[in-house]
Amino acid sequence: MIIKIDKHLPSPVIKAALFDLDGTILDVEENIPLGISDRIKFISNYIPVSIVSGRIFSEVSKYSTLLKLRSPQISENGAIIFDPLKKNKIIYKRFMDQDITDLIFNVLDNNNVQYFSSSNGKHITHNSRDKTNEVNIITCLELDIAKLKNIKPFIESDKITIVYSRGSQDQNYISFTPRGINKAIAIEEYKKILNLNSSDIFAIGDGLNDIEMLKSVGISVAMGNSYEEVFKVCNYFTKTFNEEGTIIALDWIIRGIK
Repeated sequence: MIIKIDKHLPSPVIKAALFDLDGTILDVEENIPLGISDRIKFISNYIPVSIVSGRIFSEVSKYSTLLKLRSPQISENGAIIFDPLKKNKIIYKRFMDQDITDLIFNVLDNNNVQYFSSSNGKHITHNSRDKTNEVNIITCLELDIAKLKNIKPFIESDKITIVYSRGSQDQNYISFTPRGINKAIAIEEYKKILNLNSSDIFAIGDGLNDIEMLKSVGISVAMGNSYEEVFKVCNYFTKTFNEEGTIIALDWIIRGIK
């Protein structure tokens, strides 16, 4: 049974906290509200705090820097882990085979589909001249992909993993990622790096790409604005972002830290 978080619910004792970005700590303007950032900074003084996002390296690096986080951070839906204490050095990475990324880029470019992509921290877009190898992720609007008849073979390919996600303004995205990669796979590496057990980790999210992450930790929280599938895999739930559900969840774990 999933349990609602409120001020009367006993707080868990945790050793790390993981946060999704869109729909969880970012508002519709893609900013982190002060009430959320102050609480996350407070928590990070006591335990490792990390962003776990489908966004690319540069975006996760930007937000982790704003929050002054010092623990390893996870981007590209689990394809990258980087260490802020080592000048954001990439300490874990997975990438797609170049033959299939070349084909995907070709289809997208020929149809003038906008996308954002990343290779070992380097930002790649529709306008980039150098579509390098070791590509970690390619993300497009789902509406743009739905119009392409010749993209279906890639979506059904066993050489990559397709990930569906939702942005802070409720836009739906589709991402091409390395085969078998998801947030939980990266969290397994994260646990080894920090010598953590799953039962000691808190995670909160709202999207379909958060499901593996939430299933892999001991304390899992669904935002009130989550997809129905997310509620089904979580131990706890909070209110929606607009109802300050993130702050409610943060205060809950802060009471267990103090």
